[in-house]
Amino acid sequence: MTGWLRRRWRLVVVRGESMAPTLRDGDRLVVRVGRRPAVGDLVVFRARDVVPDADLAWMVKRVHRLEPDGAVTVRGDNTHSQDSRHFGVVPREAILGVARGRR
Repeated sequence: MTGWLRRRWRLVVVRGESMAPTLRDGDRLVVRVGRRPAVGDLVVFRARDVVPDADLAWMVKRVHRLEPDGAVTVRGDNTHSQDSRHFGVVPREAILGVARGRR
């Protein structure tokens, strides 16, 4: 049972203020692994897949638009966020999953 839960769900800790005021540094998100995102969802994705020199392993952003190939355009809730306006689309393969709750 534990292995199944780990494959389906992850707990991710937010670092930084790019999603403020929705999320704050230290908030914990429950992420549904492998779930396809919809516009408005919060997605967790591998930072280095879109920002090669990123100092973070993962990023959390809000889905702004779905691309035909499964990639997504993302935006941060904070107006000073680095997001798809800076680094382009996030490929489907880089997406860990969709946030489904906060702990």
